[in-house]
Amino acid sequence: MNNAFLALTAAGLAGLGGFGISAQTTPVQTAQVVTGAPDYIQEAGVFSQWLDPDAPRCVSVSKIGSVSRLTKLTPEQFQFVRALYVAIPPISRELPPGDSAVVASASGRSMIALISGNQACARFLAPDFVLSMLAQVGRGENGAVGDPI
Repeated sequence: MNNAFLALTAAGLAGLGGFGISAQTTPVQTAQVVTGAPDYIQEAGVFSQWLDPDAPRCVSVSKIGSVSRLTKLTPEQFQFVRALYVAIPPISRELPPGDSAVVASASGRSMIALISGNQACARFLAPDFVLSMLAQVGRGENGAVGDPI
């Protein structure tokens, strides 16, 4: 790949900074994409206790619900957030646990949790653009251009 392509790719990924991806460009136009653990604990508010790298793998949904308002997602929205979870760095090579999902909302922040039984074992902070896309999925919108084949 050429350096210009890498720089443009890094610039595009940098726009997802609050989503757990950051990028860095050196003066010689060489881009490096950092795919470590998301660095949004400070902005997670009440959800930081469940997004910290040292947090337990699974948390009771009732604990999350005790400090937030929970909204159950539709099956289509669940599949959408499951795909997002797999793509968020560090990128997973396995489907996350869960058979449903919720959005937890508190103090202007939102966290998505994939639920298995009564446990939330996969969680991530949801920026406004993700919540907007979730609403579109919930309305059955697909963003298609042109006529379906």
